[in-house]
Amino acid sequence: MENERYRVLSGDDYSCLEIIQSKVTDIKIKVYNQHQNTFLPNPNELQLYAEDKGTTLIFETVDLSVKKGIDVFTAIKWYVRKRFNSSDLLIKHFDN
Repeated sequence: MENERYRVLSGDDYSCLEIIQSKVTDIKIKVYNQHQNTFLPNPNELQLYAEDKGTTLIFETVDLSVKKGIDVFTAIKWYVRKRFNSSDLLIKHFDN
């Protein structure tokens, strides 16, 4: 597993569940549960959504740039496969 492109970090301030970080592009993506009261979308960042067994997960980039942006979708797919042992989750850019 040492050759993984990504790693999962603990939420930095308890506002998010975890943070996905790319070892290659250094992009960071915060992972929220829909039921967390602390999530407020940042209009300057990208939010993506995935549903797992009735729970919506929210993914929000941190300091998104064009260079890092190419890695967002791949990082989220990696996280979903690792955490939920599933590649079937639908990832979308809106919540509904």
